[in-house]
Parts: sequence; C-alpha cells; structure tokens
Amino acid sequence: MQRALLWQDGKMRADESTQTIKNALQDPASVVWLDLIIDQDPEQYMSILRNVLKFSHLTIESIREEHERSKLTQGNGYFYLVMHELDFDTTTGEASTPKLDIVFDKNFLVTIHKSTMPWLDNVYEAIREDEDKQNLIGRGTAYLLHAVIDALVDSYFPVLDTLDDLIDELEDSTVNDASNEVQARIFRTKRSLAQMRRVISPQVEVANSIIIRTGELIPTEVEPYFTDVHDHLIRTFEVLDSYRDLMSGLLDVYLTTVSNRLNQVMKQLTIIATIFMPLTFITGVFGQNFLHSPQVETDRGMNFWIVLAAMAIITVAQIWYFKSRKWI
Repeated sequence: MQRALLWQDGKMRADESTQTIKNALQDPASVVWLDLIIDQDPEQYMSILRNVLKFSHLTIESIREEHERSKLTQGNGYFYLVMHELDFDTTTGEASTPKLDIVFDKNFLVTIHKSTMPWLDNVYEAIREDEDKQNLIGRGTAYLLHAVIDALVDSYFPVLDTLDDLIDELEDSTVNDASNEVQARIFRTKRSLAQMRRVISPQVEVANSIIIRTGELIPTEVEPYFTDVHDHLIRTFEVLDSYRDLMSGLLDVYLTTVSNRLNQVMKQLTIIATIFMPLTFITGVFGQNFLHSPQVETDRGMNFWIVLAAMAIITVAQIWYFKSRKWI
C-alpha cells in the first residue's frame, strides 16, 4: 500500500500519484510524507525509492533487511533512521519487534514498514483530517518526524502495562501453582523481555543522535521535543530492565517453591513411614500367626483384638507427638 500527504502552496492534500510526489519534491517549500507498506512485493516500490527519492544502494539494502539494528546514518542528502515497534501476544507470551524505516530530509519524510501499525495510522489520519492552516505537516519535516517518533514511543507504554499485569499474575501463580506450565510462562516472558530490551537499548542512543547529528535539519526550537522522546525511551528501557530483574527473582521464587513442596511431600511420606514402622514390627513378631500365637489358645482369641488396640494406641500417640513438635 502506498499513501502520501503533500503540503504545497499553503495547502495540504492527499495524492498517491508518483508524478505528483516527484514534482512536489522538486519544490523546496513543499513537504511530502510518503508512507509505504511493502508486505508482499517490495520490488514494486523500488523504482520510487531509486528514481524518485534517489536512495542509495546501501539504504535500499538496509530497508530490505528484516532484522536491522536501530541506527541513524546519513545518505546522499538525507538521513536514514531505523526504529522498532513493540508488540506482545498475551496468548502465546511471545514478543515481536517490527522494523520501521524512516528516511527524511528538509522537505520529505518516508516511512516504510512491512505490516500495518495502528498508531501510525492514527497520526496519518489526524494530519490528513486537520484543515487548519497550522497543520503539523506545514510546520516542516522536523515536527512531522517528531510526531511519528513520539507516537511510536507512546505505543510502548500500553505494552509495558500489559507486561506489568502479566508479571503480577505470574507472581501469584508461582506461589499458588508451581507447575511446569508456570515455569514455561516464566521462561517465555523472560525471553520476550530480553528481546524488547535489546531493541530499545540502541534506540536510546539513536534518539540522542537525532539532535546531535542532523544539524540545521532539526531547528533549535524543536530540540526539546526530541529530548522528551529520548527521556521516554530511557524510561522504557529502565522499566524493561526492572521487569527482567523481577522475572529473574520470580524464577528463584519458583525454584524455592518447588523445593519447599518437595520437602513437604518428603516430610509427609516420612511421617507415614514412621507411623507404620512400629506397626510393622508388631505384626512381624512370630509372623503374627494368631492361630499359634502365645495365649491365643487360652484367651479365646482376645490376643488379636489386644494387638489391634495396641497398634491404634501407638499410632495416635505418634500423631500427637508429631503435632506437639510441630512436625505436622
């Protein structure tokens, strides 16, 4: 899918025509935002990137790369920025970090991604439906770039809230239900957090580089906005770091809980074995053959009941003793 917003002669319009975009790029006073979703056939957009936007071969190859690390590089008259979205599937416990390629110059901004990003759609629609003369796109590429990056970073926080709720749930499950499924969820969540942390870590430095390396492309009055984005990224990184520490501690709690439950089971089995030890000894004397047991021929079979009563008394006495020592 290809869509474009053009600000020219004090007016904003949506026009996806390649020729219109090419003409607008030749006007230094115009601003163009081109959004491309290349989910199926990236080759159909290569002519626009090569011939209209004049992207270098290295930039195009980086755009094609799915697992590119966050970075900011300078091309032939433009800057190439790579950032990532955060997404977390609560059903599978897996995280995904779709890549967003951003190429910008004084009069154009190009966003390229391989799947729909709802937060980016919201930014696009808000600008397209704004009929005010102070439309964001009319204020320049720097403001437009900030709007996109700021919306991207803001989309992280609902994901962090979801992870926070999940960790709270795992804490309860770890104590109350130390099963293999809980262990698997802990490992999946920990792996997802590590993946998110690896993605956010370089973006913190990249956000700082946007102000330092772009020179006059980012005016002084816009720099505080990018500083705010940088602060939000630091906050996101710190939250993910704290979540990772929580998951490490949660794994220790899980192992401790399993060990305590094992000790409890062994304790109960030991108590049962201890209770039956004297009973086994009693029944083992003379093979406990009541037909030829001493006095069985003279007490009319009362020896059988005497033995059972003795065994019951011993069992009750053992249980009382265990409880008095707080073993059970």
